[in-house]
Amino acid sequence: MPPTPQRVRPKSAPRSAAACLEEAERLFRDFAQLTPFPPPKPFVKSFDSFADYETWRRGQRNPWLR
Repeated sequence: MPPTPQRVRPKSAPRSAAACLEEAERLFRDFAQLTPFPPPKPFVKSFDSFADYETWRRGQRNPWLR
């Protein structure tokens, strides 16, 4: 059986960072219009020490086991 020919994408010129960001923002706007869920709220928490963080982390429930 002969091998199946693979499609080769033509090489395009490298795009600038601004063009990539614009494309990503456009894709995100499209996604936001399609999804029925509200965007997640940002979550930021800071700790005085790594030990405080570890204590807090161990007290959290595992979301995969709910």
